[in-house]
Amino acid sequence: MEFQCPCCHTVMLSPSLALKLQSLRLKWGAPLIINSGYRCERHNKEVGGARLSLHRRGMAADVRVAEKDHPRFCALALEAGFTRALPYGGSGFVHLETGEN
Repeated sequence: MEFQCPCCHTVMLSPSLALKLQSLRLKWGAPLIINSGYRCERHNKEVGGARLSLHRRGMAADVRVAEKDHPRFCALALEAGFTRALPYGGSGFVHLETGEN
């Protein structure tokens, strides 16, 4: 499952994140491949995530996107309501955040 932590198998997904991902899927016109969804504290540390990462609250996702498509994908993500769309050059993914409190 896309939003199940690989180490503890906990699932956490903000409803806002799910709605924005669906909106982005429609704008993108293709399936979104999630590299990383929810992460527990332990797994977040293992992958070098930020201490206050929104992945730990089910409010962020890393989506596999070809580097050449990063600019267009990020623009569509912002249109879909994401507060942040950060391309990670050379990694083949874009980090998305909902930013709600």
